[in-house]
Order: sequence, then structure tokens, then C-alpha cells
Amino acid sequence: MLRVLSLCSVLVLAGCASTGMYDAPGGDQVATLRVDNQLSVPADDGADAGWQMPTSSEAKASLFKVDGERISEQAGAESVQLDAGKHSIEVFADQGGILRFGKFRYNFVENGAYQLRIKAADGKEDYTLELIESSDPDVVLKTKNF
Repeated sequence: MLRVLSLCSVLVLAGCASTGMYDAPGGDQVATLRVDNQLSVPADDGADAGWQMPTSSEAKASLFKVDGERISEQAGAESVQLDAGKHSIEVFADQGGILRFGKFRYNFVENGAYQLRIKAADGKEDYTLELIESSDPDVVLKTKNF
């Protein structure tokens, strides 16, 4: 019994140790990515009539991982610094108990300032993310439903 308990302890500790934390770069040459949480804005589905599910005042959208490494130990982050180059970004959104994770890849440029709009989706998926440059919010660089 003691061996089984010891083995379980080792496995749990090994699982925790394998999840790295993202080490954000410093300096002036990095790109910045910020979340623009628009979950409190209703989706434009073209129909104003009918019953609507009430939205939670606690709607959350955050950055979760960069290149497979967690940004924060608690719940995610509102912004992150990135080296120039291609990165895999994972986000989460939770509105009214509908928790979903979305992932995308993008080649970020040095000194770039980006926003990631997360809002309710119009179609079958629950949420939509839109990557934009902060200086030109009308041009969507990448979009993904999740």
C-alpha cells in the first residue's frame, strides 16, 4: 500500500513539474498582445426578438498559454510580451458557465502592438477571437471560432 501511495505522489509531482511557466522577454524590441474582452456585448445575429439567455456579469476572457507554457498560475493574463516570430497562443473564455479554450498561431513582429478581441460567436461555436493591430483596429489579421 505504501508503494502505491508513493508511486501516486511521484506521478502527481511529475505532472505538476512538467507544466512550465512562460518567461516573458523584456526590453524594447518585444511585441505586446492584449485582450479586449467583448463578451458583455451581445452577438449580432440579426434577430432582436425572442428569448435571450442572460449574460453573466462575470464574463471572463484571458490569455492562457504561450507556446504551451502557462502565462500565470491563476486564471490567465490580460496582456503578454512576446519575442518577434511565430508563437502559439491559447486563450480561454467563460460566460455564464460556458468555458472554452481557443488556440491560434501567428508571426508577431518586433515592436508590434496587438489586441485580441474575444466576443460571442454568431454561429455554432460559442466564441470568436479576432487578432488586430492596435494601431489599425478595422483590419482583422486572424479570426477563429472556438
